[in-house]
Amino acid sequence: MFEFLSDIMRYIFITIIYYFMFSIIRLIAQDIKNGRMGTINDDQPFIKPLCIRSKVDFKIDELYTVKDGCTIGRGKRADIMISDQFMSAKQARFICETNDEWLIEDLGSTNGTFVNNEQLSEEPCAIKTGDIIKMGQLSYIFVQPGEE
Repeated sequence: MFEFLSDIMRYIFITIIYYFMFSIIRLIAQDIKNGRMGTINDDQPFIKPLCIRSKVDFKIDELYTVKDGCTIGRGKRADIMISDQFMSAKQARFICETNDEWLIEDLGSTNGTFVNNEQLSEEPCAIKTGDIIKMGQLSYIFVQPGEE
């Protein structure tokens, strides 16, 4: 009887260890996907949250790297995932034109996307360094290194 209970406890312990390892690997993969572990390229544009609100109930990073076709939203399929309850699953998309001109396009979000306090229409809007983009509860400043 003792051997039987010992075997059961051993299997439970091994299962817990594997579950713990799986959880850690999953968190690392999510961090890599969201760009939290990478270094910022000096010529790569990014958005930086402006913490106007003192407390938010979700994690925000110091900055988020923006790439052509990159989507931002609350959903797990967004390239930049922010757990803001006032953002849509896919809130907006960043588009890079051939001459390094950047556009932002609202993807039919419920609460809208704003650039410099103007709500985006169905057409993409040109953005440049210093433009303020409001999505959900927070505002973000767009920065394109090398642009003044």
